[in-house]
Amino acid sequence: MKKVILTGLAATVLSANAMAADVTGYTAPQSGQAATAAGVDANFQALITAINDNNQRITALEAASGEVADLADIVSGATYKLYFSGGIIELDDGGGANLERFGGIADLTFNGDGSLSETFSEQGRFISLDANQCSGEGENFSCAHYVETWNDNETGGGAWSVSGQTLNVTWSDGDSESFSLSSDGNVITSGGGGLDEGGGTSGLETFVAVGIRLGSPE
Repeated sequence: MKKVILTGLAATVLSANAMAADVTGYTAPQSGQAATAAGVDANFQALITAINDNNQRITALEAASGEVADLADIVSGATYKLYFSGGIIELDDGGGANLERFGGIADLTFNGDGSLSETFSEQGRFISLDANQCSGEGENFSCAHYVETWNDNETGGGAWSVSGQTLNVTWSDGDSESFSLSSDGNVITSGGGGLDEGGGTSGLETFVAVGIRLGSPE
């Protein structure tokens, strides 16, 4: 029975050795040699040591594979395709109202030196909900809504930095925006809304933007 135990133990040790760390302290059984309690225990201890060592290696590998790369390194050198949309509703104390909608696409390249390169295309329309654009006289008198439409294609720049999972951008005109970064750095998002009151008017503004990283950073 002892020889059977030793033979099975030898196979287990050799299998563990093939999978990971070397097993030291193992004594192979000799044909015709009687097994001793000390010898069997020594081989078990060798196996236990190898298993514990392998467990530490596996734990370290699992921890490493779960680490999130530094987000600043992921953003640096990458270009994001940003889709944005927003709107403004404005009311004045005299009963007038205005409506504005806009949206577009931008390519944002976050250069490794902390600068930002931007190209964007934006379309929008402003409409006065009051028919106060009047002309003509008599039967030819008529009023219409004031409408302004734009389609801008421009380039710009700025600067950027990352703090935690927040991407801070300062545009070339001095305005700033904060984007939330996904844990893998592949998606940036921003948006919100707010009320603006004062000066005889009150307004509601909403905005949302989602950006997708196009390529791996260099």
